[in-house]
Amino acid sequence: MTTPVLIGAQTTEYPEGLDDLEDSPDLYLLGSLRTSPRIAVVGTRRCTRYGIDLAERFGRVISGAGWTVVSGLARGIDAAAHRGCLAARGHAVAVLGSGVDVCYPTENQTIYDGILESSGAIVSEYPPGTPPDRWRFPARNRIIAAMSAAVVIVEAARTGGALITARLAAEIGRPVFVVPGDIDRPASEGCNMLIRDGAHPVLGANDLVEELGLVVGPPEKGVPRASVDIPQSGLTVDELTEHWSLPVSDTLARVGRLEIEGLIRRSGDRVIPG
Repeated sequence: MTTPVLIGAQTTEYPEGLDDLEDSPDLYLLGSLRTSPRIAVVGTRRCTRYGIDLAERFGRVISGAGWTVVSGLARGIDAAAHRGCLAARGHAVAVLGSGVDVCYPTENQTIYDGILESSGAIVSEYPPGTPPDRWRFPARNRIIAAMSAAVVIVEAARTGGALITARLAAEIGRPVFVVPGDIDRPASEGCNMLIRDGAHPVLGANDLVEELGLVVGPPEKGVPRASVDIPQSGLTVDELTEHWSLPVSDTLARVGRLEIEGLIRRSGDRVIPG
């Protein structure tokens, strides 16, 4: 493994925005950081299949716009956003709550390796070899918020790291975009609370790119339509539920978002490509 580089506020590699923190830390860096706008995509570890699918799509379209995807390499939404970014051959930055040479959780080693192999970056304020102690992760979230031009919350429970990231982002003037969800779904409780308190709701991947374009400027590349497995022959909601292996509530939520994005439409009792 390449030896990590220590970067501080006076170095050219230091991420823009970190000096908005009162305690802006020096960072250990593996890989390379780009100057393209950085967008954080984060959420709960206890996410739904729908949340994973949406986070992957967000990772793909953000990368397709020429922007960098920032997340925390955690299970669930974070990992899904990184996977979508890598699938689109985009630039990913993972901010760790451990040393940059310690992949946690270990199940995300493939993502960790993929980020470095694609000229992305692994960063941390902790020295190499630092273990992933639980108390380090809330502190890690302030770095995710500060180095990003905007923060996107896909799914979040009533408490947890995603809400901490959203609060810290709002405190330093970063716009927070949130995916709304069912009011009785635990993975959406935090999201709905954020929207109630003033966060921007986002209704799909293409809607997100349009909103982000108002924050960071127009995409540097042509933006591909959000991709999802849509059968070419029309299916009923029950048939789609089986096809996607989702609960009925998740299928209905996905259908609603895809309709908003113009990717599908309803014809009688069937859902067909838009």
